[in-house]
Amino acid sequence: MSAVNLVILGILKKQSMNAYEMNKHIEYIRLRNWMKIGTPTVYQNLKKLAEKGYLSTGKAKTGNMPEKVIYTMADSGNAYFDELMTRFSKTPSPIHFDFNAFLINLDLVDKERGMAMLENLRQYFQNSYANLKKDQEAIKDPPIGGKAIMEQYDRLFNTMIKWSNDLIKAYEKDSSNETE
Repeated sequence: MSAVNLVILGILKKQSMNAYEMNKHIEYIRLRNWMKIGTPTVYQNLKKLAEKGYLSTGKAKTGNMPEKVIYTMADSGNAYFDELMTRFSKTPSPIHFDFNAFLINLDLVDKERGMAMLENLRQYFQNSYANLKKDQEAIKDPPIGGKAIMEQYDRLFNTMIKWSNDLIKAYEKDSSNETE
């Protein structure tokens, strides 16, 4: 969960906030579209980071609302943030695509079904690319990191669309999975 911790610490480095505000901020910057970061995970990791001393906590009450825990970056949190930044810059996670399990078994279905499945895969990449474009339009002036993520996915989806088009053409020509 280090990636989630890095996101949390980065947000708190800019501004102290409660868990609800953090989740709203993550939604606002559309980060859940581009990395796996669930709402419950944010709550759990905030508590764990505070327990480990990376965050300090305080209470805030507004009007008749219940008291909320406000999280603030501690000095040890700044050090942990720096450690995670260095770790992720040196050794980013390996890239694995779960759909490779589908591809390795593609020759086990008849050609018509295989074509339909490949069309589904291509459509997924096209839809993802369309959603990325919506995010790019919605966030007018993202910080350099946000721009980098959107450019990364722009290139990835363009490449995956081209790759899926090429795969479909090759699959159409392949006679090893023809129905007899």
